[in-house]
Amino acid sequence: MVRPRLTIYVCQESQQVRDPQHEHEDGDGSAGTFFVYHAVYLEQLTAAELCAKLALLFRVPAQHILQIYKQGPTGIHVLVSDEMIQNFQDESCFVLDTMKAESSDSYHIILK
Repeated sequence: MVRPRLTIYVCQESQQVRDPQHEHEDGDGSAGTFFVYHAVYLEQLTAAELCAKLALLFRVPAQHILQIYKQGPTGIHVLVSDEMIQNFQDESCFVLDTMKAESSDSYHIILK
C-alpha cells in the first residue's frame, strides 16, 4: 500500500449551515453544525495536482478552475504554488469558497 505524501481535508463552504441560535459562547458558530470534509491525497505536491483532484472531487472540468488561493491571516488571497503546497502540514483542513470568474464559466477557489 502506497501512502500519499500529503493528505488534506476540504469542505465546501455552501455545505456549512449556520444557525445563529446555536452559536457557541465564543461565537464560532460551530454548535449544531454538521461539516462534511473530503480527504484529498496528494502525491506530487503540485498546484496542478491539487486543481485536478478538486475538479474530480466536485465534478467540474479542471480547466474551469482558473486559480486556487489560500486566504491569509489578514484576509488576503495568496496564489497557491507548488512551494506553498509542499509546506502544507499533513492533515490540514480547509473550507473551500468559490468565486465565479467575471468573463467565463470558470471559478477561482479560495482555501480558508
